[in-house]
Amino acid sequence: CAQFLSYIDWSITVPLQMIEFNLILKAAGKPVGSMMFWRLLGGTVAMLGFGYAGEVGAINAWIGFAIGMAGWAFILFEVFAGEAGNTSSDCSDAVRTSFNNMRIIVSVGWAIYPSLRA
Repeated sequence: CAQFLSYIDWSITVPLQMIEFNLILKAAGKPVGSMMFWRLLGGTVAMLGFGYAGEVGAINAWIGFAIGMAGWAFILFEVFAGEAGNTSSDCSDAVRTSFNNMRIIVSVGWAIYPSLRA
C-alpha cells in the first residue's frame, strides 16, 4: 500500500516539476515549444509507469527498474543537453540559477530513490 501511495504522490509532483522547467524558461521570455514539456512528460510516464509495474510484479522487477531508469536518463538528457538545457544557457544569471537548482533536484535528489528501492 505504501508503494502505491508513493506512486500516486509522484504522479502528481513529478509532472509539476517538469512544468516548472517550462515555466522558468517562459518567464524569462524564451521561445519554448510545447514539445519540450511533452518529452519531459513522456520520460516521467516511462520512469513512473515501469518503476511501478516492476515493483508490483506486473513485469520483471529488474526490467521495470531498467526501463524506469531509462525514462529518468531521458529527463536528465533533456534538462542538461536537450532543448531545455540549451535554451537555459543564454538566460540571465537568476534564471540560470533557478534552472540549475531544478537540475540538481532532478539529478541528485532523485538519485536517492532508485538507490533505496533497488
